[in-house]
Amino acid sequence: MPSPTTALQIITDSLMLSRAVGVDQTLTALEVSDSLRAFNDLKEILSTANLAVYGQANQTFNTVAGQATYTIGTGGNWSATRPVRISPVAYSSLPVGSATPTTYPCISITQEEYNLIGSKAQQQEYPDYFLFVNDYPLGLVTLWPVPSQVTPVTFSIDRVLTASATAATVVTFPPGYAHMFKYNLAPMLAPYFGKAVDPEVKAEAIRSLADIKRANKVATVMQYDPALRPRTGYVDWRSG
Repeated sequence: MPSPTTALQIITDSLMLSRAVGVDQTLTALEVSDSLRAFNDLKEILSTANLAVYGQANQTFNTVAGQATYTIGTGGNWSATRPVRISPVAYSSLPVGSATPTTYPCISITQEEYNLIGSKAQQQEYPDYFLFVNDYPLGLVTLWPVPSQVTPVTFSIDRVLTASATAATVVTFPPGYAHMFKYNLAPMLAPYFGKAVDPEVKAEAIRSLADIKRANKVATVMQYDPALRPRTGYVDWRSG
C-alpha cells in the first residue's frame, strides 16, 4: 500500500515539475501558505465539474411539518457540506421508523416549473418534487407538495473535493487523483515563482484529468415522459 500523501508533498512535487524549487530546497512559511491556498483553489474549481468529482453520496434529511424551503450547507436547516449539484431523483421513506419503509420518488424541477405551480402551500405526507437553488453561502431546497409531517428525504449529492486545512493534512482520494493534482497544480503555482511550465507537464495535466473524468463517467439512461408511452406498452424507436 502506498504511504499517505500530504498536501505539502503534492505542493512540493508540483513545484519541482516547474523547476520552481530544487530537490533539497525548503519552502518558506509564506510560500507554503500561498501554495496551499492555490491547491485548495484547484480542488474548488474541480468540484464545479461533475466528472472531476468521484461520484455521489446519498444523504438523508428530515423535513419539518408545514415547512417548504430548507437551507442546506454547514449551519443550515440541513447541516452538511454545501452541495454544488443534487441528482434529479430523490426519494422519501414512509412510514417513518419502519424497518421496511415504502419509498416515494421526489423529482427535481426547475425554477420556472415551480413558478407555474398554482397552490404552492398544498400539503401531503411526502413531497413529489424538489427545487434546488445553488445559492451562497447556503443552498436552498424547496419541496412540493409541502410535507405535512416529519418525512425523511434522501438526495444523491455530488461529492465536493475537500479542502486541506493545513499543509500537513493527509490527502486521501481514489487512485489517480494525487498524480492529477500534482500536474494540474504545477501550472497554477509556476507564475508565483516566476517560472514557466514545460509543454510535457501541461499535456500530462490534461491527460491525467481526462483519465479521472473517464473513470467517473456514468452511463446515461435514456428516459421519456410516461404519458407518451403507447397503449402497447413499448416504443419502437425505428417507427416512433
